Amino acid sequence: MSFQLFIPCFLDQGAPEIAGAVADLLTRLTLPWDYPEDQTCCGQFALTLGDPATARRLMRHFLRVFGSGEPLLCPSASCTLMVRRHYPRLAESPAERREAAALAGRTLELSEYLARLGPLPWTPRYPGPLVLHRSCKARQLGVLPAAARLLSQVAGLRLLEVSPYYSCCGFGGVFSLQHPDLAGEMAGAYLEAVLATGAQGLVSLDYSCLMHLRSVAVARGWDLQFFHLAEILTR
Repeated sequence: MSFQLFIPCFLDQGAPEIAGAVADLLTRLTLPWDYPEDQTCCGQFALTLGDPATARRLMRHFLRVFGSGEPLLCPSASCTLMVRRHYPRLAESPAERREAAALAGRTLELSEYLARLGPLPWTPRYPGPLVLHRSCKARQLGVLPAAARLLSQVAGLRLLEVSPYYSCCGFGGVFSLQHPDLAGEMAGAYLEAVLATGAQGLVSLDYSCLMHLRSVAVARGWDLQFFHLAEILTR
């Protein structure tokens, strides 16, 4: 089975090394994949801002780029949720709704697909405890159990948990830009709970959350590490 790989805009622009880790992971698994170079943003930020017209325009470009019928693999729970849940709702004509529904049905988040493959053919290693970040979108997508199964294969890694009281890290897409003080306090409280577990840092399916949390940790002088799932699995 061949995949089309969608790299979210915030990875492409802010963390290309994570995109590289995803590519390395797929190559090591000998999975055939293709990266359509015309891909751009999925439109999630525009929709969050209350601009469905821009989100719809980006959706239509996305449908043109990824309309070949091959499965789409995405290393972001939030972008996967955007395609699966919101594209069929943004579509206007019956034909567009069918196209959006078909794409939604063949879009897979990275961890949920890898977990279906069974054990990795190598043993990743990480020496210490981390918290698996339960991002809002990963919870809604229902992929955290798959991520935990993958991480259970990492030698030396202990997964710790914080209270479910901390239901959001404060990023929330553009929320952290619109309400930076509140978003910072939410992140700070969450990171204090992470530190209290004794964890060395976080591993997440959403780099966007890590980007926000890292900025708060650096500002407060907290020694924490932040990893995308692909970075841990390729260690």
